[in-house]
Amino acid sequence: MRFEISHDFDAPLDTVELAVLSPELGSRLATELAQTKIESVVTVEHDLNRGTLHRVLQFQASAPFSFLKNYAIPKDAMSWQEHTTYSIAEHASKWSVRPKEQYSRYFHSEGTYKLTTLPDGRTRRTVVGELKVNVPVLGGVIERAALAEVRRTYDAEANTLRHLTTL
Repeated sequence: MRFEISHDFDAPLDTVELAVLSPELGSRLATELAQTKIESVVTVEHDLNRGTLHRVLQFQASAPFSFLKNYAIPKDAMSWQEHTTYSIAEHASKWSVRPKEQYSRYFHSEGTYKLTTLPDGRTRRTVVGELKVNVPVLGGVIERAALAEVRRTYDAEANTLRHLTTL
């Protein structure tokens, strides 16, 4: 399933980019997501070197989707890492979501993240991605539910970036 999510910010690109590059992004995102199904967000890696940021955020969901409550889903199946490589020169990144190795055959997601300057000096962040759940019968339903959570997470990240741009 392909998706595209955009958010506009009332700040210039360089200010939004500094927020994107902030080592505080993971911990502040965790606070923003506290009232959702995301139990924790931990920054595993944050390496800014020669104009490129390599960041790994570890996510842990607190519970499976409600329609899956009758299934015994291990807690580690609801854990994943988001690996991002952001280029300051391109104002863009490539990202991939990596579940625990034993669950990688069931889930795949990757895409791009781009900051662009709008004509009025504001900034737009556009995330484009693919999300695929390889589970017989329920795959499509899980994809739609997962995409709703992805949107909530990027909305929360947008709020986090807004807070970081006003510090």
